[in-house]
Amino acid sequence: MALDWDKLRVFHAAAEAGSFTHAAETLHLSQSAISRQVSALEHDVGVPLFNRHARGLVLTEQGEMLFRTAHDVLMKLETIKSRLTEAKDRPSGVLRVTTTVGL
Repeated sequence: MALDWDKLRVFHAAAEAGSFTHAAETLHLSQSAISRQVSALEHDVGVPLFNRHARGLVLTEQGEMLFRTAHDVLMKLETIKSRLTEAKDRPSGVLRVTTTVGL
């Protein structure tokens, strides 16, 4: 089972926001696009990830497990992105200089 990064990102945003509407505002997508992405992810994993209520979304037990894992992965990606940006601006590593003996 391969998980789609875009669906995971949308799922994570919906879980953090507590509603598809707020997640849509955060990600600059339509509410229906968020709903479709989450439904497709639920289909991919074969379990419901949210209990949907009039007042918003509540993660299921499986949804909570996926949210924690997705959160960890997204935080690690942000960390490495930051490190790569810093490395671009600041040279690092070993510098070797080779010369010949002059007369």
